[in-house]
Amino acid sequence: MAKPDPHEVMTAALILRGKEVNVGQLNQDPIENATVLVQDLVDRWVDKIVGGSGDAGFFTVTGDTKVPNMVNLAKALSVSNYVLGQINDVNAKIITVWQTGKRWATEIAKFNPDVPTIKNYNSSDIILKVKTSGKNEAIHYWGLSLKKRGVKEADPTLLNKPLLGPVGFMSKRFSGAEVTKIQKAKEKFFLGALNIASGGEYEGKDIKKMTHKDVLAALDKIFKRDRTGKRNMLTGQGIYDGNKNIYFEEMHKAFMKFDNDKKFFEDFFDLIFKINLDTYIKDVIFHFSLMTGVGDYKDNRLIVEPPVEKEGRLTSEIFRKMFKDPDVTNFTLQMATPRNKKVHAWEDGKKTAAKLFYEMVIGKKPAISIVDLEVRYKGDLKPQPQFQVFINKVRKNSFHHEYKKVASTEALGRTKWF
Repeated sequence: MAKPDPHEVMTAALILRGKEVNVGQLNQDPIENATVLVQDLVDRWVDKIVGGSGDAGFFTVTGDTKVPNMVNLAKALSVSNYVLGQINDVNAKIITVWQTGKRWATEIAKFNPDVPTIKNYNSSDIILKVKTSGKNEAIHYWGLSLKKRGVKEADPTLLNKPLLGPVGFMSKRFSGAEVTKIQKAKEKFFLGALNIASGGEYEGKDIKKMTHKDVLAALDKIFKRDRTGKRNMLTGQGIYDGNKNIYFEEMHKAFMKFDNDKKFFEDFFDLIFKINLDTYIKDVIFHFSLMTGVGDYKDNRLIVEPPVEKEGRLTSEIFRKMFKDPDVTNFTLQMATPRNKKVHAWEDGKKTAAKLFYEMVIGKKPAISIVDLEVRYKGDLKPQPQFQVFINKVRKNSFHHEYKKVASTEALGRTKWF
């Protein structure tokens, strides 16, 4: 079982503490000062997080010394200082902080509506209950879907989700015939790969008499410490030349039928950005943000940068204009182009990654590139391949730049509360 990631609960505890942290002062003696801060979180604030998962991972061991988890602290401070800056700017008060986990408290359950594109995927990791005062007195809820990255790292994926299988995003969108065709191609492809890798016999067994599950288990064992061999197998290169990845090819054929499918685009972006969340919860004082904490600890110094926020209502407004504009008739799901030198795992040509590569684009010229989408195996072959979704910051005509342009004219911090 994976160790719990302290980022969520550390961020929640810092927010509940209610005081922005002066990073410059922390860095005068980083380990000593951070130890005092983190111990205060453990002693006074972690237990006050409703539904919190505890303080596992707040401290790490270096040699014989217990020290704060400085890297996660930097990323948590990135978010907490930003959030507290907005809340304190309007003299608001934090009433409650929830960590949602697998169960949502009764008071906030309505913010995780039971609709396929929202429930349990990119929903809020923590939710704040905030009270504003004066003529604008009201109770607000602010849901944060938390991500994190190092200062020089690429943005984390917006979504990791199986393509097919019981919880696969495409399982109910592909027809039964398509799913059957994909499964048959999968079985044929991996049997062919094992035949090449084993010479037709694996651990004394005729591979043709093995179940598909056993074939995948055998390949996982063969490629456990051979990443290059696994990549060559999945891309039909090296000794696997001639065993084209017909499995990924069939997935690609089924997937491309959603090119210019407006409903699919709406559902997909709802899954990622929650563009219809207001409609589902019918609550004007709920706010939702995708929030990526940005920080590091290097050369005995905490490096804390402002987080990257995609504020829910602003994101929804941008998408609603895109979907409602009668001139926007193109919803393009396009393959990677020679320009970026990416080649699908099943195609001819030199392949550096065993993936399917797509770009989702809305509009005519100038069209706006919304996200890059990849399909790949995350690890072993027995689980289903995963969707991975990224916002591309390089392309000039991108959602990233469109959001920045619109956000520059909006006072996101103050207008959220009034």
